Amino acid sequence: MGKYRFIAIDVDGTLLDDNDKFDINRLNKDIELLQQQNYHFIIASGNSYDALSTIFQPCPLVKEFVAENGGRLIINGKSVYGKTHSIATLQQLHTFIKHTFPSPDILSLSGETQTILAEQYRDVPVPFYPHHTYFSDLQKITEPIYNLNIGWAKRKLSQTIIQGYVNQLNEQFPNLIQATYSGAYGIDILPAGVNKALGLKRLVENYLNGTLDQVVAFGDTSNDIEMLSEVGYGYAMKNATADLLKVADKVTRYDNNHAGLLSEIEHQFINRYRYYVN
Repeated sequence: MGKYRFIAIDVDGTLLDDNDKFDINRLNKDIELLQQQNYHFIIASGNSYDALSTIFQPCPLVKEFVAENGGRLIINGKSVYGKTHSIATLQQLHTFIKHTFPSPDILSLSGETQTILAEQYRDVPVPFYPHHTYFSDLQKITEPIYNLNIGWAKRKLSQTIIQGYVNQLNEQFPNLIQATYSGAYGIDILPAGVNKALGLKRLVENYLNGTLDQVVAFGDTSNDIEMLSEVGYGYAMKNATADLLKVADKVTRYDNNHAGLLSEIEHQFINRYRYYVN
């Protein structure tokens, strides 16, 4: 792994276990050892920066984020890039979803500072949205919106069914959006031209003086396909979806419930380093 300078990781289903937990002390120690070798450790997630900054609040060495599936880049707490939806597009999407798909269990918008949920979901618990509010009229939303998310977690629709909805969205709104299966029975609807690979490329090349082929990336589901396909080396988690397993260079030995990500990073980048320097 000598030619690589950047390690990019997904969060849900990759770092986090199925109870949304991870070993904070272990991650902090690993990042410190990676930085001693001059690696950049990058979070590349479909989550909003609001959610990510809360998740990684106890990890002060985590400073580089590709959020919103590549639609927003943050370095040291400062947004350096963002691509957002227009209100007109959001209105078209909202109408299409309402009249085409079974009623989602959740519909939310990722904003600049908070998540904004449709009013009918006011009674739905949303612990994964640290700061949130509700909308009844899209025209009254004033902050930038990076992502529209819908999901069927209660109904537990199959990935095959949800992928069909993804295909319908992309066919209905060409050149306006990029919809992708996001895991956890959901769909992320992003502005056209947004994906993790492009976001990571922009971060690494424009701000970190590197190239995409110097990146090792880890992911677990469909919104990681472009990233694992285009980086220098792509790891799928043992628990990854079948479509991601097809494009991965390697699969981790353990799944997300058995620290598969950290075990692989330690095996490939840390334990070998300790062997050579001792």
